[in-house]
Amino acid sequence: MHAGSIINEELISLDPGDTLEKALRAMDEFKVEHLPVAADGRYLGLVAEQHLLDKEGETVFLTNVQLMPVMVAPEQHFLEVVDVLCEADVSVVPVVKDGQLVGCTDRAHLWRAFHHSLTPYSEGSILTLEMPWKDYSLAQVSHRVESEGVKILQVLVSDGPQPENAEVALRLSSRDIESLIESLRRHGYGVRAFYRAEEYAEEMKQRMAAFMRYMNI
Repeated sequence: MHAGSIINEELISLDPGDTLEKALRAMDEFKVEHLPVAADGRYLGLVAEQHLLDKEGETVFLTNVQLMPVMVAPEQHFLEVVDVLCEADVSVVPVVKDGQLVGCTDRAHLWRAFHHSLTPYSEGSILTLEMPWKDYSLAQVSHRVESEGVKILQVLVSDGPQPENAEVALRLSSRDIESLIESLRRHGYGVRAFYRAEEYAEEMKQRMAAFMRYMNI
Protein backbone atom coordinates (compact mmCIF):
# COMPACT_ATOMS: atom_id res chain seq x y z
CA MET A 1 0.00 0.00 0.00
CA HIS A 2 1.43 3.38 -0.99
CA ALA A 3 0.67 7.06 -0.36
CA GLY A 4 -1.21 7.50 -3.62
CA SER A 5 -3.70 4.78 -2.67
CA ILE A 6 -4.69 6.22 0.71
CA ILE A 7 -5.60 9.79 -0.27
CA ASN A 8 -8.60 11.27 1.51
CA GLU A 9 -10.60 12.71 -1.39
CA GLU A 10 -12.73 14.80 0.98
CA LEU A 11 -9.86 16.97 2.24
CA ILE A 12 -9.39 20.25 0.40
CA SER A 13 -6.38 22.44 -0.29
CA LEU A 14 -6.22 26.15 0.49
CA ASP A 15 -5.27 28.95 -1.86
CA PRO A 16 -2.55 31.45 -0.83
CA GLY A 17 -5.16 34.19 -1.18
CA ASP A 18 -7.51 32.57 1.36
CA THR A 19 -8.04 34.34 4.68
CA LEU A 20 -7.21 33.13 8.15
CA GLU A 21 -10.92 32.77 8.89
CA LYS A 22 -11.54 30.51 5.89
CA ALA A 23 -8.55 28.32 6.72
CA LEU A 24 -9.56 27.89 10.36
CA ARG A 25 -13.15 27.13 9.36
CA ALA A 26 -11.96 24.42 6.95
CA MET A 27 -9.72 22.84 9.59
CA ASP A 28 -12.59 22.79 12.05
CA GLU A 29 -14.89 21.20 9.47
CA PHE A 30 -12.44 18.38 8.65
CA LYS A 31 -11.23 17.97 12.25
CA VAL A 32 -7.56 18.48 11.34
CA GLU A 33 -4.89 20.94 12.48
CA HIS A 34 -3.14 21.23 9.10
CA LEU A 35 -4.09 21.69 5.44
CA PRO A 36 -2.03 21.96 2.23
CA VAL A 37 -1.71 25.27 0.37
CA ALA A 38 -1.52 25.18 -3.43
CA ALA A 39 -1.58 27.77 -6.23
CA ASP A 40 -3.07 26.43 -9.47
CA GLY A 41 -2.20 22.92 -8.32
CA ARG A 42 1.41 23.75 -7.42
CA TYR A 43 2.14 22.70 -3.85
CA LEU A 44 3.47 25.52 -1.64
CA GLY A 45 3.49 23.94 1.80
CA LEU A 46 1.43 22.85 4.78
CA VAL A 47 -0.22 25.45 7.00
CA ALA A 48 -0.72 24.74 10.71
CA GLU A 49 -3.63 25.88 12.85
CA GLN A 50 -1.11 26.98 15.49
CA HIS A 51 0.47 29.50 13.10
CA LEU A 52 -2.96 30.88 12.23
CA LEU A 53 -4.07 31.24 15.84
CA ASP A 54 -0.95 33.32 16.53
CA LYS A 55 -2.51 35.90 14.20
CA GLU A 56 -6.07 35.55 15.44
CA GLY A 57 -8.07 38.73 15.20
CA GLU A 58 -6.28 39.89 12.06
CA THR A 59 -7.47 39.56 8.49
CA VAL A 60 -4.49 37.57 7.30
CA PHE A 61 -3.97 35.96 3.90
CA LEU A 62 -2.02 32.73 3.75
CA THR A 63 0.72 34.45 1.76
CA ASN A 64 1.72 36.02 5.10
CA VAL A 65 1.74 32.78 7.12
CA GLN A 66 4.60 30.32 7.67
CA LEU A 67 4.25 27.14 5.60
CA MET A 68 5.79 23.77 6.44
CA PRO A 69 7.68 21.83 3.71
CA VAL A 70 6.03 18.51 4.57
CA MET A 71 5.17 16.06 1.76
CA VAL A 72 5.51 12.52 0.42
CA ALA A 73 5.56 11.11 -3.12
CA PRO A 74 2.65 8.95 -4.38
CA GLU A 75 4.85 5.85 -4.65
CA GLN A 76 6.11 5.95 -1.04
CA HIS A 77 4.99 3.07 1.16
CA PHE A 78 2.28 3.99 3.65
CA LEU A 79 4.67 3.15 6.50
CA GLU A 80 6.91 5.98 5.27
CA VAL A 81 3.88 8.26 5.40
CA VAL A 82 3.41 7.25 9.04
CA ASP A 83 7.05 8.18 9.70
CA VAL A 84 6.55 11.64 8.17
CA LEU A 85 3.33 12.19 10.09
CA CYS A 86 4.95 11.29 13.41
CA GLU A 87 8.30 13.02 12.87
CA ALA A 88 6.77 16.27 11.60
CA ASP A 89 3.98 16.05 14.21
CA VAL A 90 1.24 16.89 11.71
CA SER A 91 -2.34 15.71 11.23
CA VAL A 92 -2.25 15.73 7.41
CA VAL A 93 0.45 14.65 4.95
CA PRO A 94 0.30 16.10 1.41
CA VAL A 95 1.04 13.78 -1.53
CA VAL A 96 3.06 15.63 -4.18
CA LYS A 97 4.29 14.58 -7.64
CA ASP A 98 6.61 16.81 -9.68
CA GLY A 99 5.68 19.80 -7.53
CA GLN A 100 1.94 19.29 -8.07
CA LEU A 101 -0.41 18.49 -5.21
CA VAL A 102 -2.01 15.10 -5.87
CA GLY A 103 -4.02 15.09 -2.64
CA CYS A 104 -3.38 14.37 1.01
CA THR A 105 -3.96 11.74 3.62
CA ASP A 106 -4.78 12.14 7.29
CA ARG A 107 -4.66 10.20 10.54
CA ALA A 108 -7.97 8.44 9.98
CA HIS A 109 -6.94 7.12 6.55
CA LEU A 110 -3.57 5.99 7.89
CA TRP A 111 -5.29 4.23 10.77
CA ARG A 112 -7.45 2.30 8.30
CA ALA A 113 -4.36 1.41 6.26
CA PHE A 114 -2.79 0.04 9.44
CA HIS A 115 -5.92 -1.95 10.21
CA HIS A 116 -5.85 -3.63 6.80
CA SER A 117 -2.16 -4.47 7.19
CA LEU A 118 -2.27 -6.00 10.66
CA THR A 119 -3.18 -9.55 9.65
CA PRO A 120 -0.86 -11.70 11.80
CA TYR A 121 2.13 -13.01 9.87
CA SER A 122 4.08 -15.78 11.58
CA GLU A 123 5.66 -17.62 8.67
CA GLY A 124 6.41 -17.35 4.98
CA SER A 125 7.06 -14.07 3.20
CA ILE A 126 5.43 -10.97 1.76
CA LEU A 127 6.05 -10.07 -1.90
CA THR A 128 4.74 -6.97 -3.69
CA LEU A 129 4.54 -6.92 -7.49
CA GLU A 130 3.70 -4.15 -9.94
CA MET A 131 2.38 -4.59 -13.47
CA PRO A 132 0.17 -2.78 -16.02
CA TRP A 133 -3.53 -3.36 -15.36
CA LYS A 134 -3.88 -4.55 -18.96
CA ASP A 135 -1.44 -7.40 -18.20
CA TYR A 136 -2.84 -8.29 -14.79
CA SER A 137 -4.16 -11.81 -14.36
CA LEU A 138 -4.35 -13.45 -10.94
CA ALA A 139 -4.46 -16.84 -12.64
CA GLN A 140 -1.15 -16.14 -14.43
CA VAL A 141 0.48 -14.78 -11.27
CA SER A 142 -0.67 -17.86 -9.35
CA HIS A 143 0.69 -20.14 -12.07
CA ARG A 144 4.11 -18.44 -11.97
CA VAL A 145 4.27 -18.64 -8.19
CA GLU A 146 3.08 -22.22 -7.84
CA SER A 147 5.39 -23.43 -10.62
CA GLU A 148 8.23 -22.59 -8.21
CA GLY A 149 6.67 -24.76 -5.49
CA VAL A 150 5.34 -21.80 -3.46
CA LYS A 151 1.73 -21.41 -2.31
CA ILE A 152 -0.18 -18.11 -2.19
CA LEU A 153 -1.85 -17.71 1.22
CA GLN A 154 -3.30 -14.23 0.79
CA VAL A 155 -3.68 -11.62 -1.99
CA LEU A 156 -4.30 -7.87 -1.90
CA VAL A 157 -4.72 -6.04 -5.23
CA SER A 158 -4.82 -2.23 -5.50
CA ASP A 159 -3.85 0.63 -7.80
CA GLY A 160 -0.11 1.10 -8.17
CA PRO A 161 1.83 4.38 -7.84
CA GLN A 162 0.88 5.00 -11.48
CA PRO A 163 -2.89 4.67 -12.15
CA GLU A 164 -2.30 2.45 -15.18
CA ASN A 165 -0.49 -0.11 -13.00
CA ALA A 166 -1.74 -2.70 -10.53
CA GLU A 167 0.02 -3.44 -7.24
CA VAL A 168 -0.31 -7.02 -6.04
CA ALA A 169 0.73 -7.92 -2.48
CA LEU A 170 1.16 -11.66 -1.92
CA ARG A 171 1.53 -13.53 1.33
CA LEU A 172 3.49 -16.67 0.45
CA SER A 173 4.08 -20.00 2.15
CA SER A 174 7.88 -19.99 1.83
CA ARG A 175 10.60 -17.76 3.29
CA ASP A 176 13.10 -18.63 0.56
CA ILE A 177 11.74 -17.18 -2.66
CA GLU A 178 14.88 -15.88 -4.40
CA SER A 179 14.36 -18.24 -7.36
CA LEU A 180 10.70 -17.19 -7.54
CA ILE A 181 11.68 -13.51 -7.64
CA GLU A 182 14.15 -14.20 -10.47
CA SER A 183 11.47 -16.12 -12.38
CA LEU A 184 8.90 -13.35 -11.97
CA ARG A 185 11.38 -10.74 -13.17
CA ARG A 186 12.20 -12.86 -16.22
CA HIS A 187 8.51 -12.88 -17.08
CA GLY A 188 8.27 -9.10 -16.86
CA TYR A 189 6.82 -8.60 -13.37
CA GLY A 190 8.15 -5.66 -11.38
CA VAL A 191 9.17 -6.72 -7.85
CA ARG A 192 8.62 -3.68 -5.61
CA ALA A 193 9.30 -5.17 -2.18
CA PHE A 194 10.06 -8.41 -0.34
CA TYR A 195 9.86 -9.15 3.38
CA ARG A 196 10.19 -12.29 5.41
CA ALA A 197 7.00 -12.59 7.41
CA GLU A 198 8.51 -12.16 10.85
CA GLU A 199 10.51 -9.11 9.69
CA TYR A 200 7.35 -7.52 8.27
CA ALA A 201 5.40 -8.24 11.45
CA GLU A 202 8.15 -6.71 13.60
CA GLU A 203 8.36 -3.62 11.41
CA MET A 204 4.58 -3.23 11.57
CA LYS A 205 4.70 -3.60 15.35
CA GLN A 206 7.32 -0.86 15.69
CA ARG A 207 5.51 1.53 13.34
CA MET A 208 2.20 0.86 15.11
CA ALA A 209 3.79 1.66 18.48
CA ALA A 210 5.10 4.97 17.09
CA PHE A 211 1.73 5.78 15.55
CA MET A 212 -0.14 4.99 18.77
CA ARG A 213 2.23 7.21 20.73
CA TYR A 214 1.53 9.98 18.23
CA MET A 215 -2.22 9.41 18.60
CA ASN A 216 -1.85 9.40 22.42
CA ILE A 217 -3.50 5.99 22.61
